[in-house]
Amino acid sequence: MISIWPLLLATKVWEQRKLENLSEHKSGTSIEKYFSSDGLYKVISIGSYGLNNEYIDQGIRAVKNKTTESKLVRSGQLTMVLNDKTANGNLIGRCLLISTDNEFIVNQRTEIIIPGPDLNGNYAYYYLNGPFRSKVKRIAQGGTQIYVNYSSVKKQKINYPIKDEQIKISKLLKIIKKLITLYEKKKQLLTQLKQGIVNFLITKNGQKPQLRFSGFNNNWESKSFEKLLNYEQPTKYIVKKADYISQGTPVLTANKSFVLGYTNETNVYQNIPAIIFDDFTLESKYVDFPFMVKSSAIKILTSENSNLFFIYQLLNNQRFVQEGHSRHYISVVQKKKVLVPSIQEQNKISDLIKQLEDNIELNSNTIVLLKKLKEFLLQSMFL
Repeated sequence: MISIWPLLLATKVWEQRKLENLSEHKSGTSIEKYFSSDGLYKVISIGSYGLNNEYIDQGIRAVKNKTTESKLVRSGQLTMVLNDKTANGNLIGRCLLISTDNEFIVNQRTEIIIPGPDLNGNYAYYYLNGPFRSKVKRIAQGGTQIYVNYSSVKKQKINYPIKDEQIKISKLLKIIKKLITLYEKKKQLLTQLKQGIVNFLITKNGQKPQLRFSGFNNNWESKSFEKLLNYEQPTKYIVKKADYISQGTPVLTANKSFVLGYTNETNVYQNIPAIIFDDFTLESKYVDFPFMVKSSAIKILTSENSNLFFIYQLLNNQRFVQEGHSRHYISVVQKKKVLVPSIQEQNKISDLIKQLEDNIELNSNTIVLLKKLKEFLLQSMFL
């Protein structure tokens, strides 16, 4: 196992200087009249900055001439967005690090930052997008359109060690960034795999399954959800107070937010696992822990003779027609007939889907931990 601690050991006292003393800069100007679908240069503008400080290709190109060539960004140089029309000015101060020559030019309200001999471009990328950006946001101005003047930005100070240590720090942060990207990609692929397996193994709208496990040859039986599920009104389990606390029994909704908060009330639903089903939106959640609910629109569903997790997948894989803002479970869902295998095959399918969900959750937790580690290092190393 390779230790990362040698990378974190400071060899010299860190210095602090203004950005203008560590770099040069060039300001972008309006070049819209040179845009062309077959232009040579990719154009970096306000919309080119992603939430993870990654370049977003908007497909904007510009022709090659004296004006556009004067706005070229070289390898190792950075660009910074100075103007943001989105809510809360979330893009202000974001930086991109350019790794190629003769490919990118900048449009107006974008600054080119050229690191000097004492500043490594990769280190500058992480520092400017980290603690430095907090300073930039504090000096931003405007209302519906947030902006910052580079004349103020360049006066802000940067903490930096010697060049070799800058390189080591940026290498470490780059490794963590790559790991985050890899785990996010893995999570995406596992999610797609899970959905594909659900589509192939779970029946949909009366259709037969497209794949089956070997050893299972019996025909699937047609049953209504009324026969598969028992339902209970949530009245006894509705919280009386909505002033939630930080821990206790989860208060749930079947919609995206799922956990609304926590309560210390004692009328808790304990007959788990269960499915909570929103009678208006037709959304549902599988729950394997004690809970309470907020809304009377929730139906609590259980099953005596089926694998509830399988029935939950089956329920989510159907197409129901909503009848406006009305209750749907009794009038629509219960009447729906679906094909159901033996309990043994239900268990087999459920085990596979659960394994994939566990892997997806593991990747999600790893991503959260890596992002926290990156944030901790950014805050600790750059102080």
